[in-house]
Amino acid sequence: SVIINQSAIDRGLFNSTFLRTYRNEEKKSHLSGEDEIFCQPNQFNTKVLKGSNYGKLNASGYVPLNTYVSDKDVIIGKVIPQRQPNGALCYRDNSTALKKNEEGHVDDVLLSTNEDGYQFCKIRVRCNRIPTIGDKVSSRHGQKGTIGIVLPHADMPCSKDGIVPDIIMNPHAIPSRMTIGQLVECLFGKACTMMGCFGDGTPFTDISASDVRKVLKRFNFESCGNEVLYNGRTGVPLATTIYMGPTFYQRLKHMSNDKVHSRSNGPCVMLTRQPSEGRSRDGGLRVGEMERDCII
Repeated sequence: SVIINQSAIDRGLFNSTFLRTYRNEEKKSHLSGEDEIFCQPNQFNTKVLKGSNYGKLNASGYVPLNTYVSDKDVIIGKVIPQRQPNGALCYRDNSTALKKNEEGHVDDVLLSTNEDGYQFCKIRVRCNRIPTIGDKVSSRHGQKGTIGIVLPHADMPCSKDGIVPDIIMNPHAIPSRMTIGQLVECLFGKACTMMGCFGDGTPFTDISASDVRKVLKRFNFESCGNEVLYNGRTGVPLATTIYMGPTFYQRLKHMSNDKVHSRSNGPCVMLTRQPSEGRSRDGGLRVGEMERDCII
């Protein structure tokens, strides 16, 4: 895993926007033969209401733009008309709620009709994601890892020029995976930064390591890219030099926010009477043989 600088995150490092689109359409119900209707369900004449909040829907059955919604909210309201034996109409709820553990603001609403002449509604929900422990990052060489700790700027090591790294990576990840390209990128990138020019980090050029070293020496850096860093808490120089330079890192889509899962009681499968499986179905967490050993 990697250590990341809290101040860099506060300045916007790896901040991203997560978008999810929800879609629902009116169609002829196969249960009652009646056409479904977008609306705000009325609790007095609607059966099987979800245990959610319908208060943010407007009369047309959708949530207005820029409304904050969470996983307790219904974002598209829809009902199925059903005829009672006495001829009276009642309704059955068929609304769309936000997915579990998600939240955000309504980014866009689209109302239109499909090829069969039925109305459909698409709602895009926007969520600003700030990096946190467990989120995945990677360099361009397949050196992936998760954020293990977010350190305050004051506790991070700094160089003699006051430069504080954004990311600290474990060097043990280099020899076994043989991602030498990352070492090259770091060193060559440092030289290019000092010269203010673009460089080609692929192995198909005539530039050698000694050429890069000469450039770094010219700018009063250690030729191998190592620097003396000072302990952020005590100010004492660290006992070893540390390889430091600019490296392109990217944030991947695997975020701990999307993987949170726990339950106490919940749904069971009818056939086996065991808890259902999987996060999407609010399933249980299996205690297998090895977990049993730990408990014993």
